[in-house]
Amino acid sequence: MKKTKILVALLLIFFGIIGRLLIVEFVKIPNLEIITSFSLIGGAMLGGVFTFLVPLGIIAITDMYLGNTSILIFTWSAFAVIGVFGFLLRKRKSFNPRFVFEMTGMGIIASLFFYLYTNFGWWLLSGMYLPTWQGLVRCYIMGLPFLRVNLLGNLFLVPVFTSLALLAWKYYPVFKAEFLNIFKPRYKYDSFR
Repeated sequence: MKKTKILVALLLIFFGIIGRLLIVEFVKIPNLEIITSFSLIGGAMLGGVFTFLVPLGIIAITDMYLGNTSILIFTWSAFAVIGVFGFLLRKRKSFNPRFVFEMTGMGIIASLFFYLYTNFGWWLLSGMYLPTWQGLVRCYIMGLPFLRVNLLGNLFLVPVFTSLALLAWKYYPVFKAEFLNIFKPRYKYDSFR
């Protein structure tokens, strides 16, 4: 099972990297992202160290290409915490439509958390707003359009990617068996020796 989890984590990271790069390069809508979906899936379906490895793997590798800002510590740690949100659903996963709704609810919570946490980081570190309560409020007000995009994106992307992950997980034994059948001898004297 450990090998399967490693393989699934690597696939999540791979598809997360491809998805994030495609969204940034071609869709170009600020704060539309798929890392939340893959963070939640990694936490809920894999748990353990993969709760952090999946989101941090995606963001670290893509940030090498895309770059990041002075609030790097806030964005990276936010996605690690979002992985924990997924982990909270780990015991309740039953691979049915209800799980998809629960993950979507966590996607909404994740959007609100990300907005509050990273905007605080932006206010604290960017120097763009006055270091006062009024500056903090102004920072949150200016971040509302980004929150809207993030929320709408998660309302669509989290259920889509969760459903795809559940289908893949459900049919994994079938694909594994078919894959292994390729290497079985077909005839009595047919072998790899």
